[in-house]
Amino acid sequence: MRLFVALQPDPGFLSALSALQNRCREAGAAARYLAPSNLHLTLAFIGEWPEEITSLLPEPEEPFSVTLDRVGFFPQADVLWAGTAPNPALDRLAARVRERLTRAGVPFDPKPFYPHITLGRKPSFPPGFRPEQIRVPAVSMPVREVCLYRSDHGPNGMIYTVIGRSGAVS
Repeated sequence: MRLFVALQPDPGFLSALSALQNRCREAGAAARYLAPSNLHLTLAFIGEWPEEITSLLPEPEEPFSVTLDRVGFFPQADVLWAGTAPNPALDRLAARVRERLTRAGVPFDPKPFYPHITLGRKPSFPPGFRPEQIRVPAVSMPVREVCLYRSDHGPNGMIYTVIGRSGAVS
């Protein structure tokens, strides 16, 4: 199985991300935009792993929220993304996920954690386009659980499916 650990957007956050994709399109950014059902905030990318590992998912230590605050572009990955405001609680959660994976011997991509949601891949921009000029919807999302996702090749690209969840914080 091809796995990763991520936060699943709630309906309001998902709606704002879809609106943000539309704003990018309207500004002339062509890309292979992800379907709304595939949008997520990755905490750790595992890749191929033979077993389901939901038991390793930590619950957030305390309830907190993530807030959209910018649009950016990773040239080396060819990705247009939505970023979140700096958040120490989110950083701690990502570190706990990675620590649990390490202790269990589950390898993951060791790149530093940079909280973002991929909006589109292989973007092309009109002259003068600057991602940071896209107006970002004012929206936050409470973080109550961590999800284990499986990714599968579908007829129109990857399909991301939640296959496990940590317990919800009450």
